[in-house]
Amino acid sequence: MGAHMRRRGSGIDCWVHVSPEVCAHGFVRGCVLVMMVDIGAGWAAEQCADDDWTFTVDIGVRRDPTVTDRISGAPVVQRAGRTISIDLPMTDHTGASSATGVSTFIRLPRQPQDPPRPDFPEDSMDQWTPPDAPLDVLLAPTVTERGLSVAHRPELLNPAGILQGGVASLLAELAAQRALESATGENLVVTSFDVRYITMGRVGPFEAVVEPIGAHMAVVKLLDRGAGDALVTHNLIGFTAV
Repeated sequence: MGAHMRRRGSGIDCWVHVSPEVCAHGFVRGCVLVMMVDIGAGWAAEQCADDDWTFTVDIGVRRDPTVTDRISGAPVVQRAGRTISIDLPMTDHTGASSATGVSTFIRLPRQPQDPPRPDFPEDSMDQWTPPDAPLDVLLAPTVTERGLSVAHRPELLNPAGILQGGVASLLAELAAQRALESATGENLVVTSFDVRYITMGRVGPFEAVVEPIGAHMAVVKLLDRGAGDALVTHNLIGFTAV
């Protein structure tokens, strides 16, 4: 999804190379910034958790849509206890403030039967090639009566076999954008994105159900239809017309 990171001493740098494949109407998609917060803040949370597991509770992103070829940031730990709070301010290619992200994680003790936590790879993760196609084409969702749906496919899952968080945000954004653009006739880009992680998407298909709030905002509930319509994520997404 265009989000990358590189270790820098005891810290980490995160960035997105902005290409047409990760954009909507010329501006990087909100879900890509959510992904950057998820991986960057997630790494910072891991460093605060000793041998415990860390799980994302929520992510929030606010941004001023600007045309840029790169968005960069570094996570800042605000609190590290049983819950861990991380900020991730972001700048554009000129160094100007462009967006900001926040995330909360919960620590859970590792059980004796659990595998060890994976180490951060020592090889560089900064090699970049753009996606093979626009993100909406790669996701290939199916239109439903109330939103969009995707099947349980290996490329959409994380190593634990559950729906990956950035993919879940992509599906939610596409569903909200489609619904609001159809209603308004405007070209819309994300300015705010709040994600609450409720349960793990394990079965599928996964459907993003849109509930518009006025012309430029929507609640999107991501449901695991194969698991009794379990609520996977609750999203509040705001847009602006461009």
